Amino acid sequence: KLQQIVSIYQERLKKLSEIAGLTDFFFKDIIEYDKDLLKWKEMLDKELKASLDTSRKLLHKMKEEEFSKNNISEILLPEAEKFGKKIKKVSPPTEALEKMGDRGYLLWPLRVALTGKKESAGPFEIAELLGREKTLKRIKEARELI
Repeated sequence: KLQQIVSIYQERLKKLSEIAGLTDFFFKDIIEYDKDLLKWKEMLDKELKASLDTSRKLLHKMKEEEFSKNNISEILLPEAEKFGKKIKKVSPPTEALEKMGDRGYLLWPLRVALTGKKESAGPFEIAELLGREKTLKRIKEARELI
């Protein structure tokens, strides 16, 4: 597992000593972060709750043995596109909302819920390495912050 963690962060490292700060969330039971970090750009709390609920619902349906990067991305990517378009329709139109990508509405809150960080590896790789139970637990904890 340690080799996998190092491999997904290898490109982000300038020095090996940086790895501890980038990957500490893998080794903690509870991670702490500001709830506003969960928001993708100008998301409202109700949109954030819906995003986390959607991710949790989709990932909860998966069995532990199916919980791989590829399977997770196959399930979440199409839903991320749909979710983003739905959010854009109900949010007040702003220039910032028009410019941002659709997938961020679902994937940004998920990634932050899993890592507690503004910058990290992708949510699919992280979820695979954390495993199904820890992933679902972190999403639930993020939802409780709102």
